[in-house]
Amino acid sequence: MTMYNKYGDQELWVRIKLGDEKAFIALYERYWAILYAHALKMLKDKDEAMDVVQDVFTHFLTKVEEIELSTSLKSYLYAAVRNRILNQINKNRLKDSYVNSLVDFVNQGYDIDDQMTYRDLLEKIEEEVNNLPPKMKKIFEMSRTTGLSHKTIAKELNITDHTVKKTINRVLKALKAKITVLFFPFI
Repeated sequence: MTMYNKYGDQELWVRIKLGDEKAFIALYERYWAILYAHALKMLKDKDEAMDVVQDVFTHFLTKVEEIELSTSLKSYLYAAVRNRILNQINKNRLKDSYVNSLVDFVNQGYDIDDQMTYRDLLEKIEEEVNNLPPKMKKIFEMSRTTGLSHKTIAKELNITDHTVKKTINRVLKALKAKITVLFFPFI
């Protein structure tokens, strides 16, 4: 691998375009830590930063034949990480808005005499939670019922914070979808 470490970015780029896996590995080793530090600085979450950088390299490798560089390889990678981070931030804002609207809906306790009472709504939510796969249900209940933090749940179940966060978001999204179908005229 030392031979590849001597190559400049442009030469690595040419070799990667020709399908040289070792050139890609050299590029990965050259920029992964730097891009990770950059992503971590912006996202303040180790798992999300790692995911962003991995996604950039995965996309880069799978789309290498389609990529036309108009800047340096380093600039391209930094821009790709920045764009993924901005997308992640926007996705998180949208997700937070989505979850907050469900919470607001439930907390407002709309008078739903025509279809279901507020109590029926809570029972439906509880029923949907009970229908979740066991691990998802446990994570969700640890978060929502007992109020444990993602880190505490992760440590207790020996999984990553990121897994806890993704699981809770999937459950909330599924609940929102089920509730929206039942109460569409009121949301």
